[in-house]
Amino acid sequence: MKKLLALTAFFFSTTIAFSINVSIRIFDDITISSAIIAPSAGAYIIEGDGKRIDSTSSSGVYEVSIVSDTLVQIKSLDRIIGTYARIRFRGCPGQNQFYLKPDGEKNRRLYDDDVSISADKPNLKLLSIIDLEHYVSGVVQSEAGLRKTPEFYKVQAIICRTYALNNLARHINDGFELCDQVHCQVYQGVTHNTDILNAVAATKGMVIVDESNELINAAFHSNCGGQTLNSEDVWNKALPYLRSRPDTFCLHQPAAIWHKDIPESEWKTYLAKKEKGMKRDTSLRAMYDTIPDNKRVFLYDKGYLIPLKEIRTDWNLHSTLFTITKENGVLTLSGHGFGHRVGLCQEGAIHMTQLGYNYQQILHYYYANVQIIDYTLLPSSGFN
Repeated sequence: MKKLLALTAFFFSTTIAFSINVSIRIFDDITISSAIIAPSAGAYIIEGDGKRIDSTSSSGVYEVSIVSDTLVQIKSLDRIIGTYARIRFRGCPGQNQFYLKPDGEKNRRLYDDDVSISADKPNLKLLSIIDLEHYVSGVVQSEAGLRKTPEFYKVQAIICRTYALNNLARHINDGFELCDQVHCQVYQGVTHNTDILNAVAATKGMVIVDESNELINAAFHSNCGGQTLNSEDVWNKALPYLRSRPDTFCLHQPAAIWHKDIPESEWKTYLAKKEKGMKRDTSLRAMYDTIPDNKRVFLYDKGYLIPLKEIRTDWNLHSTLFTITKENGVLTLSGHGFGHRVGLCQEGAIHMTQLGYNYQQILHYYYANVQIIDYTLLPSSGFN
């Protein structure tokens, strides 16, 4: 612990110039047979199988397309350049950005830094090879949205950076590190939002670590409904920094309340199917009644305990925090919150910034016994 505190103190008194690149599979949710790539800023060397085959600036437009299980073709507006196993647009020193538009997509997206293209039949595999801080900027916009407070963007930047570095091996067997979907973090390219860019720059390199100086699972959700949950309540793994705690900051925010009506007959049929094969124990009722609604992780029904996380998934509910009333053969589920309710509550954090809390106070509020340090200070990180 003393070592961790020393590292933290060193971070806040020292500026470290260091950066890493991460590989993100982009447009991971669609099938792509060809794509248009058009540099918009800077200059690029184009490589085919590691050798220079062309160079371009913002005036260049190229089409890449899959031609076999292992090969892709690249052509400019006036000629076919060649066929290769892998093509890379490698940026020259300075700022480099490119537009990318897959076939069948109406809109193009703007990305920072480099792109690598290879065959993944029947798909093109498009990898954004990008500086970590550029990636974090894009993720913050995708995960947090626009028109948030500058201080909240600092919170989100540190969370997104921590998550990315803690999950770099998630797709290692697929030949890249992260995807651009909710499976990893949503990433849709460059942001031009000044508040986001400033927040990422102000928190450059900052990550959250636990008492063992290990990167945390920086879980977050939209709205906890007034009480976050322990990690084991949702994912069956107890983590000392993901502890349940009350949160009054999110109670009057947009995602705080929801309702869903379900015919009573459908609900009874559903419960019968869920309870089939389960062990019944009516003595659990007394124990169940002592648990506050906002801390319950099971639904009690005639001696059966059904996990609320399964009910949420089965009925596509906003959260696991709800009560049930019945009228005229219809059950009304009246709920609070949006998301899995573990870790940081985004709407609660946003309200905290509006009340004057800073990003350090907010992160320590939602994550127990953690420290904020620069990732280059992690002794076993492998980043340096």
